[in-house]
Amino acid sequence: MTQTAARPVLPGPFATPPHPAGVRVTQAVEDLVVPQVQALLRSSPAYYRIDDAARRDMERDLTKIAAYSAALLHDGFGQAERLGQTPVLRTEPPAPARTRARRRSPWARSAADSPFESSAVDRVADVTGDVLGAIDFPRFVADLIKGTFNAIVDASIQQMEAFGELIANVAKTVDQFMADNITDNQARDYLAARYPGHIAVDTGGESPVARARDGAADLPQPNLQGDLGVGPDVAIDDSSVEEVLVPAARRQLASSRHQLLSTMVLMGINRIVVTSGRVRAKLDFHIDASDSGRAETASQFDAKHESSASGGLIGFHAGARTSVAYVQTAKQVASDEINVNVDLSGELDLRFASQTFPLERFADTGLISQIQGGTPNPSGNPVAAPMAPAPTQ
Repeated sequence: MTQTAARPVLPGPFATPPHPAGVRVTQAVEDLVVPQVQALLRSSPAYYRIDDAARRDMERDLTKIAAYSAALLHDGFGQAERLGQTPVLRTEPPAPARTRARRRSPWARSAADSPFESSAVDRVADVTGDVLGAIDFPRFVADLIKGTFNAIVDASIQQMEAFGELIANVAKTVDQFMADNITDNQARDYLAARYPGHIAVDTGGESPVARARDGAADLPQPNLQGDLGVGPDVAIDDSSVEEVLVPAARRQLASSRHQLLSTMVLMGINRIVVTSGRVRAKLDFHIDASDSGRAETASQFDAKHESSASGGLIGFHAGARTSVAYVQTAKQVASDEINVNVDLSGELDLRFASQTFPLERFADTGLISQIQGGTPNPSGNPVAAPMAPAPTQ
């Protein structure tokens, strides 16, 4: 919309003639621009995250740009008046009116004289914006990529931490490993499972206690010296079970597990690495709208004529009557329909390979020798060579 402005177009301190030397920022224009720039900057939280010098420079530069832009408009109005022209102001309708005018369908504009309204067609743009805004496809893609990357990194970190913890346990002495990983209750359960006819675990007290079964002395005695490394004079009775056999069983468990872990480390522990992959995101959106209307009209004329006559000795009388009736009916039926289909999918295709943890990157030569000495057969357990990555499928 346009309207012709009555002179003077610019009121008060802005109604000044153009500067003869060119475009100049007047004090009135600068006073108008400075508060606007300050309000714009100070409404942004990011403005307060930069230092004072950067804020001053930003405010000065933006004020200079905005003031010169306003001065160009100021000079344009002044030049128009100097040439005897009438400046024309172009005004925009309010935002809701612009939205309605922009989104109104061509069919509705061409059928403005129609008694029906295209409600579904007019709502296509609004529904499309609402649906796509609710789905937020860019954020879906970003979260898919971020989640995939974090999962790969977390898996790598967990593998490294687990291998490092394994190395730390294997590097310990048997006594240290036993103190950190084997409990007395585990030793009691081991004895009861190894010698079920001789030893049982009594859980009736405050804490479990390993005891000799009744009649254990009458049974053939197991080879405790060979199994647990105790002296030949140790027998299975209540006093020796808790004081001698439980500590010996605990150390035996620790020694066997320590040797097993040492052998596993020297054989090489595999890890899973991602060699390649693909992340694919897809959004299918379909919307259709339809408006239909039907109008029916009918009209009918109904004419009726009546006549009569009568007579006798005293006279004769005749008469006639004609009536016309006009009947009109109208029927209007309107319907609208809008259908929206959205298909959002994410696909992740990762290719894995198996690699051996390089032991020399986690332990020095002395520690590797200590781990090798902790195996059941040190000479038969050299350090495993790093494996090449397995070919991807």
